[in-house]
Parts: sequence; structure tokens; C-alpha cells
Amino acid sequence: MLNLPLFKKSGSLSISKDENIVALDIGTELLKSILFSTNDLGVEIKKISRIEQQQHAMKSGIITNLDTVLENCRLSISSITQRLTPDQMPRNVVMGIAGEYIQGVSIVVNYQREENYEKEVTEKEQRKIISQIEQKIGTSGKEDLSQRIGLTNEDIEILHITRTGLEIGGMPVDSLVGYKGRDVKLNYYASFAPKTYVEALKKVASDLRMNVIGIVAQPFAVARAYSGSSNRDFSAIFIDIGGGTTDIAIVEKGSVAETKMFAFGGRTFTKEIAKVLNLDYRFAEQRKLKYSKKELNRELSRQVQAIVYPVAKLWLKTLKSALDYCDDIDSFPTQIYLCGGGALLPEIREVMIEFPWKKFSRFPVVPKIDFFTPEKLENITDTSGELKHLFDITPASLAKFVYDINRKKI
Repeated sequence: MLNLPLFKKSGSLSISKDENIVALDIGTELLKSILFSTNDLGVEIKKISRIEQQQHAMKSGIITNLDTVLENCRLSISSITQRLTPDQMPRNVVMGIAGEYIQGVSIVVNYQREENYEKEVTEKEQRKIISQIEQKIGTSGKEDLSQRIGLTNEDIEILHITRTGLEIGGMPVDSLVGYKGRDVKLNYYASFAPKTYVEALKKVASDLRMNVIGIVAQPFAVARAYSGSSNRDFSAIFIDIGGGTTDIAIVEKGSVAETKMFAFGGRTFTKEIAKVLNLDYRFAEQRKLKYSKKELNRELSRQVQAIVYPVAKLWLKTLKSALDYCDDIDSFPTQIYLCGGGALLPEIREVMIEFPWKKFSRFPVVPKIDFFTPEKLENITDTSGELKHLFDITPASLAKFVYDINRKKI
């Protein structure tokens, strides 16, 4: 966590009401795109596409074969826009980004109103305070992250700096306007990525002839999309298990306090199945998926179970290591939500339930393990009838991020 003594927010977007937009989640195993629009009530999801990625296309959430990914993107976008008239075609895209080199940091800013602190804050003063703070965060955050990951400032891109909490005189508020007090406290979440990763995503959008309105750290988007997660009495851990990475977001009292990502996802399980059973990767992936859906006969099911259970135990050790590095969390929330395609493997939840959490000192009690299913998304209406799966949570969360930013909620 960065503590800035005094002092590129995402800002509000110029999105028209009911304008069609694309949320694009370029996953390691599945490339997912959603056609959506926003209105006063939230997000309306109109169409969903899922394209299986070739094994060489991605590694650990990062594009490794741009031409292959571009072709998959074109197929996906074509699928969700094929019945649209020219004036209905989306021009804007919001994209998710993940991977172990994507850095998210919680920032606490303490600001003192030296002048006129006995008077109420005006709209003009609030704009001035926030502008000063966000400029400082952009500079200080890049310097801090460059030291952490060994890149120069020029090699780091600011993805988004998002305000998640506001206080004046020790009282939580939604806006400073109309309140008196000297001490102002602001909570932010800032996300940074190596410029090369960001440029690859921008290249994808450019070739699709779409304007990038946001490149969003996926764990942050997922945590903010859960119904009620921005309420000040809400705390939980969100774990999104994709094909190449596992993304963690920790929410404390309605604010994202920490995010971590590590390169261990569903692909590791598939590779182990392929190796032990001497199967082609594609067949091993299909067997894993059928096992998750309980579509295998008893003998094959036991065979796959014997392979994936030890891998799940190893995944849990990696998860524990990632949580160990959450230095700013004194006591972990006792509610855990799982999403992403990798969470469909029953062994994931099984090893989490078996884990001796009481020996893990920062968990006050044994946490409850639940799934983050689509009906738990906030302000999202699905008119497509296709929003059904744990792996749909991430692209839907990207759409929710656009709605929140556009309404200046975050």
C-alpha cells in the first residue's frame, strides 16, 4: 500500500446512453467478448461470444502470438455483431488485462484543507483537491512500481487510478461538496502494467478498428462487480482462476485493498492430464472439461481425479504464498468467492475446504468458500440469455466497470 502524505484517474467516459460497446477478455484458454450498452439502471448484456484459443496464442495471460489472437478476436466480434445495422456497430472496446507482472496497489491519501477549512467544500474546491491528488499518484505510483518490478518509469503504463473511498473529518462520504472539515482522506486503487503488454492490447483494438476506452486490471473489475461489494460493511476475497493465471482481489470495508496475480491456472491441470495419460493437449482439455461437468464414466472420472487432486494441492500452496505477500492486510476477510473456468474443477474447492486455515494466523476463523455466479453481479441485466458460467464473470465485470466510471461511482 502506498501512503502519500499529501496528495490519470479513469475519469468519466463520453459514452452515449444505449450505445453498443464491446468488453473483451482475451483469456489464455477462452477469448470472451460481450456486446453491451449502459443506461441509468446499469449494464444490458446483448450478446456473448466465446472462442477457444490455440495453445500457442497465450501464455500466463499474455499474448504470445498476436496474429492468432487477432484472428480469434475478429471471429468473436463478428459473432456478436453479425445482426447489427451499420449505425448500431460498436466503436468502443474495454479490455481486461491480467498476469503476474500486472501491478495493483491500494493508495491512502491524507489531504489537509489549510485554507477555509471551516467553510463548506465547493464543487470547484473538490475538483482542485482531486486533480492535485491524482497528478501526484500518477508520478509517485510509477516510481514505486518501477522499483518493485525493475522497469524504468518509461516502461510502465498507468492503466487506471480509481477512487474507491472518501472521508472528511473522519466521516465517510460520497462527495466532499457541502461538508466542513480540515482533514480529507481518499482511498484509491491504481493499476500499472509493462508498456509492452498494453501496446499489444492497443494493437488488437486498432486492428479491430475500435477505440480503447479502458484497459482494466481484471481482479479489480471482478471485485467491484459483485453485488454490494462497494458497501462500507463488505469484506471478501475474490479468486478468479483462468487458464493461465489466478487473480486475487481483497476487499476491505468496500474498498479494494490488495490484488495479487500468479501464473497458475487451468492450463497447468490440462498439461498434467496430457502428460500422465499420454494425450494430445486438446483431448486432455476436453477430458478435463467433461470431468468438471461430471460427464465422464466412473473409471475415467477416478483417473482424472487422481491426476488433478495433487495439482490442486500445489495450486493451493501457491495461493497461500500469494496471500503471504499481502503485507498490508492484518486480518483477512472470512468470505472467499471463486470464479473463472478453473474454479469449475471440484478439487479446487475441495482442497480449500480441507486446508487448515486456523494455522494461517491472519484468518480469524475458517473462511466460507462460495462461487461468484452471474446472478450475483450488480447492475447487470442479461437480455442475451447467455450469461451463465463462472468464466463469464470477468468480461461482464469489464462492462460493469464502464458503467461505474461513466456514472462516476468509482
